Amino acid sequence: MLRNLLRSRFSRTMSCFSQVINPITGENSWQERGDDYDYHLEVANAGFGDMLHDWERNQKYFAALKKTIGGMRAAGREVHVLDIGTGTGILSMMAVAAGADSVTACEAFLPMANCAEKILAANGVGDKVRLIRKRSTDIHVGEDMPQKANLLVAELLDTELIGEGAIGIYNHAHAELLTEDALCIPARARCYAQVAQSPLAAQWNSLKTLANLDGEPLLQPPEQLKGCQGEAGLHDVQLSQLPSSAFRPLTDPVEIFQFDFQRKQEREKQREKRLQLQSKQPGAAEMVFYWWDIHLDDSGDILLSCAPYWAHPELKELAAEKGKGHPLPNVVPWRDHWMQAIYYIPKPLQLLEAGKSFHLSCHHDEYSLWFDAREEAPTKSVRRHTCSCDLHMTYSRSRIGQINQAPRNKRYLRYLEDNIEPGKSNVLVLGNGCLLGLASSALGATSVQLHEPHRFSRRLLESIIQHNKLKNVQFVEKVEELEDSQLTALTHIFAEPYFLNAILPWDNFYFGTLLIKIKDRLLENVRISPCSARIYALPVEFLDLHKIRAPVGNCEGFDLRLFDEMVERSAEQAVSLVEAQPLWEYPCRALSEPQEVLSVEFSNFSKELDLKGSIELKHPGTCNGVALWVDWQLVDDSSPRSVVSSGPSEPVIPGDFVKWDMFVRQGVHFPRKSKEVNTHVEWSTDFKPLLGELNFSFSQKKL
Repeated sequence: MLRNLLRSRFSRTMSCFSQVINPITGENSWQERGDDYDYHLEVANAGFGDMLHDWERNQKYFAALKKTIGGMRAAGREVHVLDIGTGTGILSMMAVAAGADSVTACEAFLPMANCAEKILAANGVGDKVRLIRKRSTDIHVGEDMPQKANLLVAELLDTELIGEGAIGIYNHAHAELLTEDALCIPARARCYAQVAQSPLAAQWNSLKTLANLDGEPLLQPPEQLKGCQGEAGLHDVQLSQLPSSAFRPLTDPVEIFQFDFQRKQEREKQREKRLQLQSKQPGAAEMVFYWWDIHLDDSGDILLSCAPYWAHPELKELAAEKGKGHPLPNVVPWRDHWMQAIYYIPKPLQLLEAGKSFHLSCHHDEYSLWFDAREEAPTKSVRRHTCSCDLHMTYSRSRIGQINQAPRNKRYLRYLEDNIEPGKSNVLVLGNGCLLGLASSALGATSVQLHEPHRFSRRLLESIIQHNKLKNVQFVEKVEELEDSQLTALTHIFAEPYFLNAILPWDNFYFGTLLIKIKDRLLENVRISPCSARIYALPVEFLDLHKIRAPVGNCEGFDLRLFDEMVERSAEQAVSLVEAQPLWEYPCRALSEPQEVLSVEFSNFSKELDLKGSIELKHPGTCNGVALWVDWQLVDDSSPRSVVSSGPSEPVIPGDFVKWDMFVRQGVHFPRKSKEVNTHVEWSTDFKPLLGELNFSFSQKKL
């Protein structure tokens, strides 16, 4: 029935036009899209599939429902369940199967509510679940539901635990929708913090001094950057994938907050907790690693933990169960809807010896958390800190880390030191926030012109210029407005390249578009770097990431194929064939060597290309992903030192796990699941640079 419903809906849709920025051309264009495009986009990216692939979540919620409902019935109580945010209806179906007398489910996202109605009917419980298409805070007892519920089941949690408004939703439910003796699944939550030092992770939060190849400072951060406390917002990561060599735990994990979802009294919307801790080893208290766990049942027997592997309470059992097929960080249950978080401490605290005492201030409001560490106990509440330097409000965490990435910077600086002639070189820098371009001024270039149309990025660069007393730098709003005399004087055009609108690595081909605008007015001997770019494809076998696009099928005995069909149809309408992902967080094995699928010469960027090829899968495994990235060629030679890659940070060996650059997102294509064992990945690339079109297609075959 859902298939026919969706087909009839799509056949009636009309077209509309929406304004879109093409990252390669930089142009605003009007694209014709169905009037239900936003609907498809929201359905495809809602994340329900990821949750439904979380086997631990599903099993433990079901176990808690069976135990709680069984206990209530054994005590002679009727069981009336309220399921808030039902999604596919999976928890409501579990409640029916566990013996509930009545189940009321609410879902405010109408496409999902409509799908849930069909799924409930297909699983034979359509007449046993009352479905309300509203937010729970808009429900009225006596109108929407006949009576108050005495068992609430909900999954209202995110990486921060409270970021989706759980506090307010639970407060309203207890006040308006639940009986005085109501039980809740989950019953309670506990939040944990672990203070750590990590020079690698700190790169995501501050600006380092940029030094030359001899280690001498070229550009120093201005005082406003040194004094900035950064953003208090979480940095959500798969913390288990942070290399153990990259951080030092300065404390053991400590419990900081409890949330009693079952308590009838209101849950506080703002709290603080001050802990006096001692350092386990010397170091700088730079950040807090954060996660939570939940007791799903009232007695606390059924525990679900989001801890990273080193702090997971069931690590030994999980490691024994998964055996040798998984690295230790990957034996704990994988999930992308609940991760861990890093919170950066406003001013890192130096702890010079083991056993050093300090104070950790932990705070939360209705939706978020923040932390501070001080040697002395604070005398008043610590306010949530915000960026005052433009860096954190302008650039993503990955971009800030990229700016600080020493191996990458050294390759660019080697090029600049070899090519910039003091007193002779005139440089045009293309890109947003290009500190390496500014370095050419510090290296003695006669003039440096920065193409920087973004207001906040420009303001940040201006502060760096003033602090470092650079006298020969000018800003350019539009390259096409440069005068002929300025262009003919250029000796070098340089880019990293990086542009704020870029999402996929090759979106930074906007560098080529800018060159086209001025190419005919340049002298032939001007040096352009990077001179070319190559895109590589690598078939891989992900341990887990493919699940975000994989069909669910059956979940704990319930048929969810109607949900799969809805998501698949929406993904076809609204999801790109290649999407951006930080692959260092998602382990995968290489099934072949990388293969070049596109090569672009920036001196001839307008050339259209249509290419095809085949990649042999040399290692046994299931190809559930194709990873793509860009290598930037700084000069036209064969030296590996002239290449800056956005892909693997170490050579790829088929059969081994790939080590990825941690400061950029790669592209990923998720193929349809194949029933056959395939031997090759066929690919094609269609590149029309003047239109800003770069399309890939992949198929698997057995040859």
